[in-house]
Amino acid sequence: MPARQRIAPDTPGNTNRALHGILLLTFAFALSQFYRSCLAVMAPELQHDFGLSAAGFGALSSSFFMAFAAAQIPVGIAFDRYGVGRPTALLLAIGAVSALLFILAPSGSVAMLAQAGLGLACAPVFMGLLHFASEQLSERDYTRVVSKSNATGMIGALCATAPLGWASQLLGWRVAMSFAALCMAGACYGVWRYVRDEGHAEARHAPWSAMLLQSARLLGLAPLWTLIPMCVAMAAGTAFRNAWSGPYLASVYGLQAGPRGVALTLLSLAGFATAFVLPVLVRRGSLKATIGGWSCFSLLGAVLLTVWPDHGVVSGVGLMALLSTIGMLHPLVMAQGRGLIPPAARGRGLGLLNTFVFLGSALASWAFGMIASFGDAARWPVSRTYAAIFLSAGVLVAAAVVPYLFSPPAQKS
Repeated sequence: MPARQRIAPDTPGNTNRALHGILLLTFAFALSQFYRSCLAVMAPELQHDFGLSAAGFGALSSSFFMAFAAAQIPVGIAFDRYGVGRPTALLLAIGAVSALLFILAPSGSVAMLAQAGLGLACAPVFMGLLHFASEQLSERDYTRVVSKSNATGMIGALCATAPLGWASQLLGWRVAMSFAALCMAGACYGVWRYVRDEGHAEARHAPWSAMLLQSARLLGLAPLWTLIPMCVAMAAGTAFRNAWSGPYLASVYGLQAGPRGVALTLLSLAGFATAFVLPVLVRRGSLKATIGGWSCFSLLGAVLLTVWPDHGVVSGVGLMALLSTIGMLHPLVMAQGRGLIPPAARGRGLGLLNTFVFLGSALASWAFGMIASFGDAARWPVSRTYAAIFLSAGVLVAAAVVPYLFSPPAQKS
């Protein structure tokens, strides 16, 4: 692969720049995790301030993920053409403006616009980390580094739980979110300064229309369709960790912002621990067995929550944490999919898979809001409404496990 290395690995200055780039993309990924997760702890306050119904809150949450999903293929093309640094820095600049707009938003519609801008800003970060690392690292180091970066990124999700919950309760959510806006601006500068790479020559000279067509043709790779349902099914867990865990704890158990943040910290800690456990399981078994087995393990959380949606706050948080860990399979599914995609099209291929990951998150969050609104209109008990939501999450996971059993095993390096 003559165009594989963008930065000479044997040059100390360039090696340091590459390491700085990976670290800064990991920081930006942690910030992305924060913005993905922050709405959950603030949900009742946002609904009050913006006058949002359950369906309206679902739309607010889904606007982030819909923009995130829509950007994946164009971002993948940009990575193949121009490298990771310039497109990511540009979108992070949009994110810095959108973060300020969200803080100042006078209404739900403006907040949705800001969330869409934040979704665009966060869209390239994890895929950029995957793509940049794949160009700089060996196959063996790649899985190890992106798994550690994925775990480190969970620090952002942790900051969106108890720290944000207590800060929102003491200072108000607008003040609490101001620091994140400053971090977004800092991430933009850091990526622009240190993530310096170039695209593939073959992709750089191809017209955009041809690359879009080639991206669509990747859907013709039959093995990818054994992974795509799993990409969508990860939303069964991430939609709760990122948005609906807060309304669930507030509606069913009456928790305020501070205690909700503490409870949601446990969800993020579960994800943090899972991110370290999964690579160990991969080394002791296989990538495919780990993904399939952990999916079934997470499915158990959805089943038990469907049966006992209001059994107690401790069991509710614990089982929701179990369900949410399916989202931590993201880098493993990407690593498996990476081996199915030609090197010159990896940016587009990873973007395609990521499109389904975040399209699933957008649609799941919206669908959960519609179920909640239907339950309100039908005067269901709150526990019955959430039982229906957990049931739909379980069905989504179960429907993904079956085709995944036929997925090709990951290529060994």
